[in-house]
Amino acid sequence: MVSKVRKYDRSSRLVSTAIVTLIGLVFVLPLIWMLSASLQINGDIFKYPFTWLPHAPRWVNYADIWNSGEVPLLQMYRNSLFIVIFTNIGVLFVSLLAAYAFARIEFKGKGIVFGLFIGVMMIPSQVTVVPRFLLFKELNIYNTLWAVILPGLFSVTSIFLMRQFFMTIPASLSESAFLDGAGHFRILMQIMLPLLKPTVASLVIMNFVSCWNDYFNPLVFLPSKKWYTVSLGIQYYYTQEVPSTNLTMAMSVCAILPVLILFFSCQRFFIESITSSGVKG
Repeated sequence: MVSKVRKYDRSSRLVSTAIVTLIGLVFVLPLIWMLSASLQINGDIFKYPFTWLPHAPRWVNYADIWNSGEVPLLQMYRNSLFIVIFTNIGVLFVSLLAAYAFARIEFKGKGIVFGLFIGVMMIPSQVTVVPRFLLFKELNIYNTLWAVILPGLFSVTSIFLMRQFFMTIPASLSESAFLDGAGHFRILMQIMLPLLKPTVASLVIMNFVSCWNDYFNPLVFLPSKKWYTVSLGIQYYYTQEVPSTNLTMAMSVCAILPVLILFFSCQRFFIESITSSGVKG
């Protein structure tokens, strides 16, 4: 009887593994197609049947986007990284302070203010495009990277998620620190923050991906080519009079590399954050 159960478990695991592998291949195939198309000429990309392994890979496609006279990839990388780094630093600082206040500090009307914060999540960001445009024009920051960075410093989602993780930390930790004479800022930085490494890593990844892939805001507020981000660079090659699909795919490959590097560097913290969020202490 025991042997039959073991055989059944082994068979079910093999079937489950096979199904997950097939599903994984379905998701990976578009990426493989993108990589293959980036190494071909436009005329060969849409031939039938599609050539998954080009006979003569055109690495010159990558050289063309890096050395482009109109929108060089290095310049777009620099712009995107500038936006991502400053937005991430700012949103983490603002979210930490706001989330700690909502989780640990009692003040009059806290519930109402937090409810308004949650209500803001329901407002589409496109509603504020015209007011932001007029404001940035008055402040003379339209067509600068700060027009994309400054609105990104306030993230209701980050504040909400960080506040929920603060609520899982026992209040006795901060209370004992208060008895020892520590203030709120010291408690936040020396006691709370070290416990939130997985949460911070998760927010860094999510904010990085959100800023890096943002297309709408740079399209509206960064019309000059010298401020183009990577997402605008992909659109630039695809919307020419003769769309360069091979260069568009090469740009796409280069666009996902920083995201992959960041994820694999922080995946341990990311997975730990997801698993710990389901544990109730």
